[in-house]
Amino acid sequence: MPKPPPPYTTPEEFFFNTPPYDLISVANDDVRQLFLGQLRVDGYCPFCRQQRTFMRTSAKTDHWFVNYINGREYEHSELHLMCTRDDHHVVRFYYLLTQGGIQKTGQYPSFADIALDESKQYSKQLSPRDTAEFHRAIGLAAHNVGIGSFVYLRRIFERLIDKRYKDFKDTEGWKDEDFFKLRMTEKVTFLRDHLPPFLVKNAKIYSILSLGLHELTEEECLSFFNVLRQSTVFILEQDKKMREELERQKELEKAIGNFTTPAAEPEHQGTPECS
Repeated sequence: MPKPPPPYTTPEEFFFNTPPYDLISVANDDVRQLFLGQLRVDGYCPFCRQQRTFMRTSAKTDHWFVNYINGREYEHSELHLMCTRDDHHVVRFYYLLTQGGIQKTGQYPSFADIALDESKQYSKQLSPRDTAEFHRAIGLAAHNVGIGSFVYLRRIFERLIDKRYKDFKDTEGWKDEDFFKLRMTEKVTFLRDHLPPFLVKNAKIYSILSLGLHELTEEECLSFFNVLRQSTVFILEQDKKMREELERQKELEKAIGNFTTPAAEPEHQGTPECS
């Protein structure tokens, strides 16, 4: 028996995080939200290269919605989202709305191009190797290669853990033989004071990525890829904040350590009295 399509959640999720051809089940009220009345969504603008608010600038009118409610199949159509900061910045979506659900059949700029461009803002937080593999993971998922996308996210996860161990190995007095015999979840626990809180709390991410390599189907990997991609981004954001706070702490400690008490000024001798 075929697996039912996942439910529609938010317009942001549908437009900016759902790959083309993924069928999403949608209720009539959600269709009204998407295509009738005012619609504003937050997402990544590939032209501003920042998170922006978009507003819908084109959609079908009431008559086709009546046809949809009455059970008629709906043909391919188009919807435009315009960046509210610049009306020349328009993302175009092509979709198919049927009684079975809704699916994007295309978009411009492409899903892969937007996702890859958005990921560039994290390049400074990743090594060149991790940046390239993060891009590959997104590109593969955008082209419906789920298992391969899990491979690259898993490698990024592993290297983040290993790097954090190396960063604090000497100051903490850790031994390689104690660390490298541990399983990944145990390594996360071992490093918990030096890892992003979200990663520590959700160490299960690694188990899910491993399942993708050995047990999950392409479809199952693809259906969960966006959660893992966004989790990776969230971890990177927390990691960046932690490293910035640590660097600021070191600067303050250095400034405090270099402080010296000003030399005492000599007592004022005064002017000798005249005899």
